Amino acid sequence: MGRLDDILPAWPVLGLGGVGAIALAGWYASTAGTVDELLLLTLAPLFLAGGLLVTLGYRSRSLSAGNGRVAAWTVLPAVAVGAVGDLVLAEEFGIALPESVLVVATVASVAGAAGAVGGFLSARQKTVVAEAEARAERAERLMTGVDGLVLARLDAEGFVETWSNGAEAVTGYPAEEVVGSRLDAVYAGEDVDEVARTHLQRALRTDGVDLERTFQRRDGGAFHGSGTLTAVQNGDNLLGYVLVLADRTEDRERRDQLERRNSQLEAFASVVSHDLRNPLNVAIGNIGMARKKEDNQSQLESAEEALERMEQLIEDVLTLARQGKDVDEFERVELSETVFRNAIEHGGEDVEISVGMLEDGEGFYIADDGPGIPDHKRDEIFEAGYTTGEEGTGLGLAIVRSIVEAHGWEIAAAESAGGGARFEISGVQTLADLQA
Repeated sequence: MGRLDDILPAWPVLGLGGVGAIALAGWYASTAGTVDELLLLTLAPLFLAGGLLVTLGYRSRSLSAGNGRVAAWTVLPAVAVGAVGDLVLAEEFGIALPESVLVVATVASVAGAAGAVGGFLSARQKTVVAEAEARAERAERLMTGVDGLVLARLDAEGFVETWSNGAEAVTGYPAEEVVGSRLDAVYAGEDVDEVARTHLQRALRTDGVDLERTFQRRDGGAFHGSGTLTAVQNGDNLLGYVLVLADRTEDRERRDQLERRNSQLEAFASVVSHDLRNPLNVAIGNIGMARKKEDNQSQLESAEEALERMEQLIEDVLTLARQGKDVDEFERVELSETVFRNAIEHGGEDVEISVGMLEDGEGFYIADDGPGIPDHKRDEIFEAGYTTGEEGTGLGLAIVRSIVEAHGWEIAAAESAGGGARFEISGVQTLADLQA
């Protein structure tokens, strides 16, 4: 029918037919000596059919499909009915063309108008279907072609129907592995089926739900996704859902890092306002006492110790503050020195310290045979300001953690083979990894 649409457009056929019918009716009305009821009954349908054909001809210009059908449905009934009418007039009443032209034109115009209405409605339906298919095809190309975003169309039960190229790039799952699966196939965590079901129900009740959670990649990794799950409805009928997600892992990591940095700044404020003020007061008090006594050696020694403690605090604070900048060799040495000093401070000068590779080869450990760290304290010891003695600054292991995280590594406290403390630094890239 597409070729017929090009060869036989509807609007000129309908327009010419309508104008011809109106012109013929007008000519007869103007030339008739008297207008009787029979003439009116003949001319009225001709005028109406002509007007209807002109109107449909104008409306048919908006059709993108089925033009040929409209033209054919107009011409064929008009010709057929007109021919039959002419034959009946000739056979029954002995009236032939041109005397019968008015009657033949009237019945032909009415038949053509009726056929045009049917053809127009059929073509209009075909146009609507064609336009809907075109929109669906454009939407399909858009969904599958967008990069950097997870775009997916789900059916009413939550099963994936369309999986975009961007979704494959973000998650690593190709379309053939995901299409036909439920939404929870890419959720990470526990009870993912229940969580996904809850999201679908909320999206249906509210038309859309914001998603801010962890999703899994095909390689076993995870990413932080941010987006929406939207229900698509036609009246009361649920057609399905549309999932749009962006990978916000880097943004989430920056936010977490900023929160840690703010926590460190709060610890600095506590150190400056309390820990530095105390030794300063001790030093000032002992110097004042020394001025009043002849034997002032002990007061001066106490003041010196307080000032040395202040110096150590200042060094620790500056070292911790430097973790916001590029990590260099000095800071890697600082990591080891701080752990060694921590072992000596808690285990004494006779403590034995050992260094080695982790069993999986993905990092190293520093262990000692000192008193060790209780299980319930192994996370708390890395917080800025935590200390078990009056001499400690509470910043040493916080510095170690900052250095480790600046490298992209991880650190954990455990128990050594000798019952002491063991610090495991994992995620370290070895020379063998670099050469591979």
